[in-house]
Amino acid sequence: MTKTSKITLAVLGVIIVALVGGYLGAGLRGGSSASAGGAGVSGNGAFLQKIKDQGELRVGVALAPPMTAQQPDGTLGGPNLIPLQELATELGVKLTPVPADWSNIVAGLQAGRYDFAANLDATVERSLAIQFTDPVYEYQGVLVTKTDAPYRTSEDVLASGQPIATAQGSAPEATLKNLGVNVQSIDNYTNAIATVQAGRAAAEFTDLPTAEAQAQADPTLKIIVPEPALYSATANYGVPSTADQWSLQTVNIAIQRAKDSGRLAKAYQDVNYFDVENLPSNLVKQAS
Repeated sequence: MTKTSKITLAVLGVIIVALVGGYLGAGLRGGSSASAGGAGVSGNGAFLQKIKDQGELRVGVALAPPMTAQQPDGTLGGPNLIPLQELATELGVKLTPVPADWSNIVAGLQAGRYDFAANLDATVERSLAIQFTDPVYEYQGVLVTKTDAPYRTSEDVLASGQPIATAQGSAPEATLKNLGVNVQSIDNYTNAIATVQAGRAAAEFTDLPTAEAQAQADPTLKIIVPEPALYSATANYGVPSTADQWSLQTVNIAIQRAKDSGRLAKAYQDVNYFDVENLPSNLVKQAS
């Protein structure tokens, strides 16, 4: 055998070994992958399993009546918690509302003080830190002002140069700041509207459900619906960034079931909530 033939055979041998090794390696990797896949499937749902193991579903709640509000017995509740209450029942655990403020509700979720953050607007900034479920409801940001105030439209309020009160850490607050208006940030919406009532702010900028509850409770307050809208949002549940997709899908199913069953619609009716197209005229500041 010539030297050239020996070299050729050696090269072919290396190629064959490489191919066989590659085939076996692929087979072994495929087997490992299948095993890992099986382990992954069994590991899916870990977020909800953790909740089952701890025996309670903890939800951070910042006050925004009527969707999240203090109940007559002193507990935190409201229509926004209905899907989570039903999910907790399905899991065989208790629902535990945990008090939070809009300024720290996301931080509390990240720190593990609760498993969900209720009634949370899905924003780009927040999505960099946490995940969101499907929307529980949609709403528009509106202004609340005194009945005898000179403001008729959102343009009147914005052009006044007077402070506009809103909840610190809320998505409506970020909207106002981006508009460059005079923002008066308050710890919650209850104190924000008190600032308006005291004459220290021209109006409050808040979500529609909160605005309706305030105007229904006090006839000296009226709602201004901005046209075009200054802010529109979906209210979702915030979940930790580490929550697995299987668990997230289960939560989304619970939300959809609460919608389809009519339980959410009835809860909205029970707290006298109307969507923006059906706002009663007695709650709205007339343009003329």
